[in-house]
Amino acid sequence: MKPQLSELNDKYENLTYLDRLKALFEEFDPEKILVTTSFGGSSVVLLHLINKVAPRHPIHLIDTGYLFKETHRYKEQLISQFDLNIVDVKPRRSSHEFTNKYRVWEGHSDFCCFINKVEPMNELKKGKDIWISGLLRFQNANRADKKLFERSNELLKFHPIIDMGPEDLNLYRTIYELPTHPLQYEGYGSIGCVHCTKKGKGREGRWQGQEKSECGLHV
Repeated sequence: MKPQLSELNDKYENLTYLDRLKALFEEFDPEKILVTTSFGGSSVVLLHLINKVAPRHPIHLIDTGYLFKETHRYKEQLISQFDLNIVDVKPRRSSHEFTNKYRVWEGHSDFCCFINKVEPMNELKKGKDIWISGLLRFQNANRADKKLFERSNELLKFHPIIDMGPEDLNLYRTIYELPTHPLQYEGYGSIGCVHCTKKGKGREGRWQGQEKSECGLHV
């Protein structure tokens, strides 16, 4: 019998971030656990935790084709330092080329995100039971009320560091001397695709001038 959401949230709530992940990999089949990362500014904390609990577990990056060159370099740095097992996932070539040819992000950013992020993510979810994501409550209003475990269609979403605050993140990175995404030094608080990311505090640099705060993966 599968545990209920309320039971899981109560059980994991008072565990440390590391123990939450340990408990998850003990309670669920690792083959059914999907891990994704954006290699954004806060990603390194979850990557470091997962690497402690399940070294070489596949970690998927949705490579939209529009990531910053600094993000790719950062990815290679973390792979080298922590021996991460990163799986690059790309959108369908024809669909991606369509968004590039017609600069779809300029007038239809939701459609661009769907083609280059959401659609490849939907393929990844097939056959999985748990999806681990590094969302944080303080990042925006959409994430402020999220629980450790939530239902996402047929999947359970697990947010093991959802209750970390900015100070907690910085302290963790300092204690373990974790590398910082190079664009953070240039004033980028949140880092996504080149066309839709500007400098700014927190996520205010994402999709500037649009009534949009999410790419569609976590809505």
